[in-house]
Amino acid sequence: MAAQSADAILEERRELMVSPTGGNPTRRIAHFLKPSTTSINGLPSLPIPFRIPDTEPQKWPMKVYFHGWRAQKSKWKMWVEALHSAHHSTWKKAGIYDGIMASVYEIRRDDELVYAIAAKWCLETNTFVFPWGEATVTLEDVMILGGFPVLGKSVSAPLEDKEMVETEERLVAERLQVVRTKAQKACQNGWMNRLMGSGSPIEHEAFLSMWLSRFVLSTKSNSTIEKHVFSIAIRLAKGIPVALGPAVLASIYRDLSLLKQTLMALTKIVNYEKKDSVFALSLVAPLRLVQAWVWERFPALRPQQKPMELGEPRLSRWHKMKGPRVENVGVALDLERDSFEWRPYARAVGNWDFPKFYGEREEWVLMGSGLDKELQAFARFLRVCKLLGIGDSMEWYFPHRVGMQFGMDQDIPGHVHPCNETPEVAWNNYSKPINGVKLYIPSRFYEADVTTRYLEWWNPSAKKEGNDALVPPGFPAKHNLTDAGEGNDTLVPPGFPAKHNRTDAGEGNDALHHDQSTFRAKHSRMDAGGSSDEDQMTIGEMFKSIRNLKCVGKNSETASTSTSKTRVVRNDSLINSVDNIFQGVISSEKGIENANDESNKKTATTAGKLERPKEDASRSNSESVGMVGGAEEVKEKENESNVGSPALMGESQKAMANAIRSSAKKAATISRLEKAMDDTSKIKDMRVMSGIGTIEIPRLDLEARISKLERVVAGLKAERFRV
Repeated sequence: MAAQSADAILEERRELMVSPTGGNPTRRIAHFLKPSTTSINGLPSLPIPFRIPDTEPQKWPMKVYFHGWRAQKSKWKMWVEALHSAHHSTWKKAGIYDGIMASVYEIRRDDELVYAIAAKWCLETNTFVFPWGEATVTLEDVMILGGFPVLGKSVSAPLEDKEMVETEERLVAERLQVVRTKAQKACQNGWMNRLMGSGSPIEHEAFLSMWLSRFVLSTKSNSTIEKHVFSIAIRLAKGIPVALGPAVLASIYRDLSLLKQTLMALTKIVNYEKKDSVFALSLVAPLRLVQAWVWERFPALRPQQKPMELGEPRLSRWHKMKGPRVENVGVALDLERDSFEWRPYARAVGNWDFPKFYGEREEWVLMGSGLDKELQAFARFLRVCKLLGIGDSMEWYFPHRVGMQFGMDQDIPGHVHPCNETPEVAWNNYSKPINGVKLYIPSRFYEADVTTRYLEWWNPSAKKEGNDALVPPGFPAKHNLTDAGEGNDTLVPPGFPAKHNRTDAGEGNDALHHDQSTFRAKHSRMDAGGSSDEDQMTIGEMFKSIRNLKCVGKNSETASTSTSKTRVVRNDSLINSVDNIFQGVISSEKGIENANDESNKKTATTAGKLERPKEDASRSNSESVGMVGGAEEVKEKENESNVGSPALMGESQKAMANAIRSSAKKAATISRLEKAMDDTSKIKDMRVMSGIGTIEIPRLDLEARISKLERVVAGLKAERFRV
C-alpha cells in the first residue's frame, strides 16, 4: 500500500466493492479521493432532489438570457483564421489553442435539456443529484471540452513587467476610441472593425481580449470588451499560461445555482397567466459546456456525433447538432443509471489524442515540478478547493464526491470544513504545488466501483430485510416486490414520491445478496476461471460478456498491490480470431452473391427456352439441383423426361452442372463458417487472468459483427437446401 502523507489527495485501502449498477461485491484494494469516511453514522442528509414544473418551458413566467452562449460571427471566424498561422504555436504554449478553435463552432442550445439538468443541481454540493448518484462538471471537463488550462497564473494577478503595463495602457486607449463612436460603448463589433487586420502591434492582444470577453470570462450582458481581461490577454499573447479553467468553472457553478434558484421560485407561483410574475435572469457563463457535458455522458440524449477532423477540438463533435426529441428529459436523466458514461474521454474518438493521464495501464507517479504538465493538471482535477473567479467570486469544488469521473472508486464523501478564505488564500491553496507525493493514475479501461457502504448511505431506504439485499442508490429493492394494488411501499430515493410497485415477483434473485462472506446474484460478474453458464451462451452473448468482463482473482485476500487494480488484457489471439471470422463472413457473402448471380443468370436463360409442354422436365431439373453429390441419378431423370428434345436436354445439362457447382460452393462455404464458429469456443480458454482485469477488443464492434455472422450462417444453411 502506498505511503500516505498530509498532502496526499487520495488514499488506498481494502474495501468491499460493488459495481454502481449492481453485481457481486468483491473485497479488493481500492483508491478513493480524500476526504472520505468509513462510517455511515452522524453523516448529514443526502442532497434533496428537485423536479421542475411539468408544464412546457415556453409557458413558464421566466425569461432567461444566455449571454455567455452567443451565436458565432462569421467575421470572428475570419479573424481566427487570419491569425492562426502566425500565432498557433503561442496559443499551444499558453494552453488555449483548443479553446480558441472551439469558439468557431456552434452548439445549438436545447432549452429543455438545460433546464432539466439545472433542476438536478444541488447548491450545497455543486453537483447534479440523480436517483443513482452524483456527477458534476469538473476541471477536467472545462479543460478537455472547453480548452481552458487549469495551470498557470491567476486571472486576478496584476501585471508587473513594464512592457506589459504599457501594452495594457494602449489597449485601454483603443477601447476608449471605440466608446467614443456612435455605439457609445466598447461594443465587440466596433472593436473588431477597428483592430481586425489593422496591422497594429497590439492586434494579437486585441484579438485575445475579444475572445476572453465573448467566450470565456464575460461578466456583463451588453457584448462589450471588458477591461479586466486585458492583463490576461497580454500574458497569453506571450505564451504565458493563465489558469482560465477554475475561473470558467466557478462561473458555471454560479450560473447553474442562479438558474436552479429561479426554477425553484417557479414552483411557488400558482397562476402562470399573470403578466406581472415574470422572472428575468441573465447568465454570462459559457453554459454551452454544460450541454456538451450532458451529450458526452448520456447516450440517450445525445445527437449523432460529427466525425472529428485532424486538429479539431473535442467540442467540434457537436457543431450544429440537434439532440433527439425526448418527451420528458428530467425522467430520462433519472433512468440513465446503466448507460451513464463516467469517463467519456477515455473512449477512443477518431482524430482525437488521449491526454497523458489516459494511459492503457495504471501507474503511480511521483509528484514534483519536473512532472509533465498534463499529469500535473490531472492532480489538480482531484483536489478539493475553492475556485477563484472573476471579481473575487469563489465556488467550492468537490471532486471527492464524483471520484468515478476520474477513474477512482467511490466511498462516502467526507465532510469539508467551511472556511472564510480570502481570494488570495483561496488561490494559494488551489495553486499550491504537490511535491513528494505519489499519485495514482488509473488505466483508461478501468471501470470504478463504489463501496457497499456508499450504496447503503445513498439509498437509506434500502433496508436489510429478509436476505439482507442491497440495491443501487435510488432503485427499489427487487426482493420486496409486491402485487399491484398492495399499496405504495416501493422503496424510492429521498425526496421523490412513491411510484407504482413492480409486479414481477419472479425477479427476486436479481437483488444483491449478502450473507457473511458469500455473495450471489443473478446478474453477477463472471469469475476468471469461467462458468458453466458460458456453455449455454449464444456467440453474441459470449462476446458481450467478454467486453463487460471484470475478472475476479481466486484469492483476492492475498493479491498484491500491483495486481489489485484492473489490468488491461490485450489478447491478440482473441482479436485475430474474431477478425478472421468476420473476414470469412465477408468473403462468404461475396461468394454466395456471385454463385447466386451465376446460377440465376443460367436459370433465366434456360427458362426462356423451355416450352410449356416441358414443365415436367423443368420441374425434374429443379428437383435435381438440390441433390448435391447425386449427379448420376440427376442425369437419368433428365434423360427420361427429355427424350426427343436434344436442344432442351443440352440446356438442361448446362443448368444442372452450374447448379451443382453453385451448391458445392455453398456447401464448402458453410463448412468453413461452421469451423470458424467452432474456433470461437477456444476464446473461453484465453480468459484466465490474475487479479481483476478487463479484456479490451479495440476497433471491433463485436456485437454487430457476431450478429451479422449468425445471420449469414443461417442464410447459408437455408441456401444450401434451396432450389
